[in-house]
Amino acid sequence: MTFTTSAIAAAGVRASGSVTSALIGHYRPTGVPRLGAKEDRAVAYRRLLDASARSFGFAYQYAYLRREAGRVANKVLLGQLSQAWETSAELIGALHGVRLCGTVPVIAAAENLVAATSDLDLGEKDGGRFQRQAEEVVAAQAVFLEACRVDLAYAARWWQLLRRYKERKFLRRQQAERA
Repeated sequence: MTFTTSAIAAAGVRASGSVTSALIGHYRPTGVPRLGAKEDRAVAYRRLLDASARSFGFAYQYAYLRREAGRVANKVLLGQLSQAWETSAELIGALHGVRLCGTVPVIAAAENLVAATSDLDLGEKDGGRFQRQAEEVVAAQAVFLEACRVDLAYAARWWQLLRRYKERKFLRRQQAERA
C-alpha cells in the first residue's frame, strides 16, 4: 500500500483540525460572561416582563381593594396572600433567567425593575404615594424593555439611517394625532 504525499498531508490536516477544534470547543475563558442565543435571551426577557406585569397587576389590585374597601376586603385579601408569594417567586425566578443569559445592561435594568416592583407597599393608605410607586415600576419596565430592544437589535442602530428616519416620522405623526 503506497501513500502519496498529498494523502498524508490531507490526513494530517484532518487530524490536527479535529484536535484543534476539540481544544477550542473546551476553551472557556474565566471572567468572560457567556451569552445565550438571541432566542434564549428573548424568552428570558419576555418571561421577566410577563412576571413583572403579573406581579404589578396583583399588587395594584390588592392595594386598591385594601385602600378602598378597608376591613371588608381583609378576609378576601388574606385568601389571596398565597398568590402574592407565587407572583413574587415567579418574578425572582424570571430575574435569575435573565441573569443567566442576559447582557450586563439588561441585567442591571432587570434588577432595577425587580427592585421597583418589590418596593410597592401593599399596605400604603395614601393613594398618591402608591401611585408614585406604581409610576416608578412602569418607568422601570420601560427602561428594561428598551434595554432588551437594544440588546436584541430590535431598535434601530445609528447606521440604519432610513429605519431611524421612518421611526421618527412615525413617532411625529403619532404625537400630532394625540394633540
